Amino acid sequence: MVLTSGTHGPSLAPFEFLTLNIILIATCFVLLCQPKKSTKKDVLILVSITLAAAASRILLEPFPNVQPVTLMCLIVGACLGARRGMAFAIITTLLSNVVLSHGWWTLFQASGWAAVAFAGSKLNLIIDNKLEMRRIVVASILASVLFDWWVSLSIYTSGMSLQEFGIYILNGLPFDVVHALASVVSAFWIGPWLANLITEDQLLSESKHFIGEADGISS
Repeated sequence: MVLTSGTHGPSLAPFEFLTLNIILIATCFVLLCQPKKSTKKDVLILVSITLAAAASRILLEPFPNVQPVTLMCLIVGACLGARRGMAFAIITTLLSNVVLSHGWWTLFQASGWAAVAFAGSKLNLIIDNKLEMRRIVVASILASVLFDWWVSLSIYTSGMSLQEFGIYILNGLPFDVVHALASVVSAFWIGPWLANLITEDQLLSESKHFIGEADGISS
């Protein structure tokens, strides 16, 4: 179970908060500093999608576990690759948690969604520049439930017994179902549009890059 707001784990001291932020920001920096140079349009697309994902979490905060971020992580990972997909997941978590709530649980949310983006980059969700709906639906359901269980570990402390933690997981199953359903609805509602937006931009960028190289050779 993971809600969109509230405290999901132990409180952190100021130095621990700083350390957590440095780790997450440094991770994003490493992920985005890749050999392949991104065009300004690639950066703009990634920034726009990240802001939209963060805004969706904030706007849907009154509805526990109703959020399209899990689905978006799968698609961004599938379209832009593991590195940029994972960076998208981490930045989205940081930005939205500034408004919702930021703490120990942010590490689990960021790493969980980064893992979802990484999985999206490996599952062949885009074939011939088209989103495979059956695969994205199955992946969305599994990713939503596994993400919730992973983030639930943020509340586990040395003073909690395994039985108590198990009861917490069982009580959260209805929220897991809501998350999975929200991801499936998002897959049909915005999935194809988001995938087309990113893939068309990628194809256009690659085409311009190829033409530029050809012109350079001919001259």
